[in-house]
Amino acid sequence: MNGRLEAARLWWAGRTGREQVLLAVMTAALIAVLGWYGFITPLMATSQAARVRVEKASVQWANLRGLAAGASRSAASGGVAPQVVVEAAASKVGLPISRHRQDANGRFTIWIAAIDAKILLPWTASLERDSGVKVTDFTASRLDNGLIEAEITFARAAP
Repeated sequence: MNGRLEAARLWWAGRTGREQVLLAVMTAALIAVLGWYGFITPLMATSQAARVRVEKASVQWANLRGLAAGASRSAASGGVAPQVVVEAAASKVGLPISRHRQDANGRFTIWIAAIDAKILLPWTASLERDSGVKVTDFTASRLDNGLIEAEITFARAAP
């Protein structure tokens, strides 16, 4: 090992000053490129993936909190009209109802212009399960930006 180190020193000493500077710059550039692509870029990709996972987890947490709040209410809404139950539940979770209609049969229809299906479907299921209303009609269509628009009709659940 000592012989190799001595051979390297002799080889370095045999280079001119200009060659030594060029070799040092080349070595620094090689270390910088290897450090960037071998260390920093993978760390940045890992960080971005972690951010995405945290965002998904926070959305799921918000959905679960909404479901838990709905579960704490009594299962039956008694004599309360579906409109009151649906509007209260929608305002509680910030659901953007763009239009609504109450018909003569006691059914209540809402229109939602743009929402993520991962938010709307659990909300609808929890409302039906916990609030004494049932979904009688559900129509949804996908929008260009990955969201959906929906028309949902609710009625009082049978006792």
